[in-house]
Amino acid sequence: MVAGTTADFLEGGGDMGRRIRAFDWAAHPLGEPDTWPQALRTVVRLMLTTRHPVEIMWGPELYCLYNDAFAEALGPEKHPALLGGAARDHWAEVWPIVGEAVEDAAHGRRATFRENQKVPIQRSGRLEDVCWTYSYSPIDHDGQVGGVLVLCTETTDQVLHERQREAEHARQRRLFEQAPGFIIIMRGPDHVVEFVNDAHRRVFGSDDWVGRPIRGAFPSIEGQGYFEILDRVYETGETYEANGDRVSFRRAPGAPVETRALTFIYAALHEEDGTIGGVFCEGFDVTQGRHSELRHAALSELADRFRDIEEPDALAYAAAEILGRTLQVSRAGYGTIDAAAETIRIERDWNAPAIASIAGLLHFREYGSYIEDLKAGETVIVSDADHDPRTAATASSLKAISAQAFVNMPVTEQGGIVALLFLNHAAPRHWSADELALMREFAERTRIAVERRRAEVELRANTERLAFLDVLGRETARATDADAIMAITTRLLGEHLGVSNCAYADMDEDEDGFTIRGDWSAPGSPSIVGHYSLADFGKLAVLNLGAGEPLIVNDNLAELATHEAATFQAIGIAATICMPLVKDGKLTALMAIHDRVPRDWSTRELALLREVTERSWAHIERVRTEAELRALNDTLEQRVRERSAQLLEAEDALRQSHKMEAVGQLTGGLAHDFNNLLTGIGGSLEMMRMRIGQGRIADVERYSAAAQGAVQRAAALTHRLLAFSRRQTLDPRATDVNRLVGEMEELIQRTVGPEIQVEVSGVAGLWSTLVDPNQLENALLNLCINARDAMPDGGRLTIATTNRRLDDGAAREQDLPPGDYVALHVTDTGTGMSPEVIAKAFDPFFTTKPLGEGTGLGLSMIYGFARQSGGQVRIASEVGLGTTMSLYLPRHDGQASPDSDDSAAAEPGLAGDGKVVLVIDDESTVRMLVGEVLADAGFSAIEASDGPSGLKILQSNVRIDLLITDVGLPGGLNGRQVADAARAARPGLKILFITGYAENAVIGNGQLDPGMSIVTKPFQMDVLARKIREAIDQPA
Repeated sequence: MVAGTTADFLEGGGDMGRRIRAFDWAAHPLGEPDTWPQALRTVVRLMLTTRHPVEIMWGPELYCLYNDAFAEALGPEKHPALLGGAARDHWAEVWPIVGEAVEDAAHGRRATFRENQKVPIQRSGRLEDVCWTYSYSPIDHDGQVGGVLVLCTETTDQVLHERQREAEHARQRRLFEQAPGFIIIMRGPDHVVEFVNDAHRRVFGSDDWVGRPIRGAFPSIEGQGYFEILDRVYETGETYEANGDRVSFRRAPGAPVETRALTFIYAALHEEDGTIGGVFCEGFDVTQGRHSELRHAALSELADRFRDIEEPDALAYAAAEILGRTLQVSRAGYGTIDAAAETIRIERDWNAPAIASIAGLLHFREYGSYIEDLKAGETVIVSDADHDPRTAATASSLKAISAQAFVNMPVTEQGGIVALLFLNHAAPRHWSADELALMREFAERTRIAVERRRAEVELRANTERLAFLDVLGRETARATDADAIMAITTRLLGEHLGVSNCAYADMDEDEDGFTIRGDWSAPGSPSIVGHYSLADFGKLAVLNLGAGEPLIVNDNLAELATHEAATFQAIGIAATICMPLVKDGKLTALMAIHDRVPRDWSTRELALLREVTERSWAHIERVRTEAELRALNDTLEQRVRERSAQLLEAEDALRQSHKMEAVGQLTGGLAHDFNNLLTGIGGSLEMMRMRIGQGRIADVERYSAAAQGAVQRAAALTHRLLAFSRRQTLDPRATDVNRLVGEMEELIQRTVGPEIQVEVSGVAGLWSTLVDPNQLENALLNLCINARDAMPDGGRLTIATTNRRLDDGAAREQDLPPGDYVALHVTDTGTGMSPEVIAKAFDPFFTTKPLGEGTGLGLSMIYGFARQSGGQVRIASEVGLGTTMSLYLPRHDGQASPDSDDSAAAEPGLAGDGKVVLVIDDESTVRMLVGEVLADAGFSAIEASDGPSGLKILQSNVRIDLLITDVGLPGGLNGRQVADAARAARPGLKILFITGYAENAVIGNGQLDPGMSIVTKPFQMDVLARKIREAIDQPA
């Protein structure tokens, strides 16, 4: 430039700005800057004001101008000599690389952009490899190209760093590819697959996963929780480790499901800024090792279980359960096969949660054609029923029983298929060779164990059968008549089979009815001796027995019509086998075993009953043939007479002992009850005398009524005692027991309460009986109340009537004359009675109820009434199962008439004043008399009729200075218990006991506590007043 001239567009620009301004442009072909075209000026100005490396090549010779940023990339070989120089000369070493692009821009053909291109330049004394990102753009000048604008950045360091990173990445990829475990790398929240190695492709078939979100690439593991774990690792950065997890998947769409044991880790991949960019997964397929562990554990458990199991069916179930759990299938089981019928019977199968059992009889043809393979002894393996030609047509049936995939492994004996070990899975599944090998080993071990156990069971059962038949033969060999033979037989057979009843019967001449002449009943089960109509037991009974075939019923409620089952249920039978005897084409006799609960009768039980029946009837025939000879045996008759005399003497002695025991018990009971009544009577009379002496006549009527009430209760007690002793006055009438029960049904339901279900079953055509209907109603109500008390948590009360014909043997068992009887049965489902309680149940004053809750005369009154009426009462009970009370009354030929009576009760009021005394006594007369004495003495009285209500008052805030309580109280708490509870709530409370018991009933073997005293019933009123004053005045 000429000194003193300045072009404004050249201002600034640092060092290069100064150099451009100082350059002798006048001697340069471009001329003075003031003469440069506007386009050049503009780009020069932009060049000098930017910090980005910029070079301008102008004119045909491409003369160069550049800024400070561009100069920094040049060595001394180029800078500052390049300024004003021709580009082709100064960039000779790079022109072969960039020359074409520059010429294209200079001639307006196209602009050029290159990124990270290696362009070696002469710099610092050598040709240096330098990488650039640059562009060449034409500069417009009056519609023509005036020059080329060069924008560039040296990226050598960046390229080197990137190359190093790529090399490291490649090295890492090579390591990942060579890794023995499977590896997968996923990026972003959708877990897009970035990398999988060869091991991963071998395990999962993941050749086409790269670039796809994992959920789309690997959909077959949906629902197993692993996608959710992957999301959590990406979101939180926490690491997840799996150790031998069983993972089910398909290697490709449509491929069978495989289940592999995998050990792997999910770890978050962190970017340079610390954010999570993806998830890294590395792991190993440990299926083989895991299977070995599982196999060893499963076989060890199988051996342990087999040692402790006796039943063959239980062995098969144990094997199925262990195999099913080990292989994690939906179902496993063992069944017996009928190859001819093409069926399998499964007694019991193991099922995974939410999988239903298929136990029962199944027909193979309903599920496909593979039965042919099983018959040939081949194992049937189906991975997907939809795609297997043997099952495709019936796939829906298999899916319905959770068996879309299954294995059926036949068990053969002596060349034929006899059983099957099977595995079912609800979804398609690939069955591995290891799984099939384990299943095969289980099948073989189970077959051997089941065969051994069945042989052992069969041997044991046969031994028991022979031993039983030996005992039966020896026992019945001593019997001398048919009834004795059948009594022994029914008892031994019933006990041996564990049934509730075993009976024998003779058919009527017309074969329409039969009489059960004798039976054996288990404890708690009633006798079923009596006459019955065969038709009442149903069509099956008539058809089978009439044809000489056994009647077999496992559950009459499920197998028979309701009215037919009701006949069985009425006599306590739920399951039956009845064996007929047909002689000369005629049904002659029956022998049966019964159970009160449903029971699947076994072929072994049926065979034993048939054998015992045949032996017994054959024996009876022999006995009857020899009966005449035995009758002539005088020596035997003499021994029988002598033994009978001895038994009669022993019976007389025993009866005398029982009489003395009863007298003792009766004396104790009477002492308590009559002392209570005499206290009320004597006290009332004494108060009447006192009031008459005082001229207070108005009160006499109240004491008279109280005394009269006590007299009436004494009469009632006497009535019960007379009933037990069979000395009461009866008013017998011809009575329809069905009608009497029906009229009382509503009263009984109200009496027992809503918690107890009352069922009435009256037999049609019930005979009439001559009996006092009022006493029968009392007896029935008493029995129902006892039944209610035996069912504190509720239950079922059944009242049933039957006609019973007792022959000589049955009558002897019931202690009745032979003949016809009406039977009234009251059955409960309560606590039942032990044999010891049953033995004392009819004794007067014997009761199992708490003190004060019953006199113990109820059953003794019923017993006396039944015996005085010519009948009997019997108890059949078992602890925990319930009780049946059976009342037998003689049949009467005559018309029945109804009867009824009414009763009422009233409660007395309360009185008192002065110091507060709580009086507890269940006898209202006693409470009234004590209240009067207290009032006369200036005290105030509070009354309670039982222990709980008195205790409630004692636990309140009411002031109480003295407690007067009877010892025998109803409600579950006696007087001593109330006193002890009172002292706990009110320490130091003074207590006066009044009782009809001996004193040690209150104090035991010790002494009364301080502050306690006692007065014994009956007592005089002045004695009571003195005792009250002494009790009040004595220190606590």
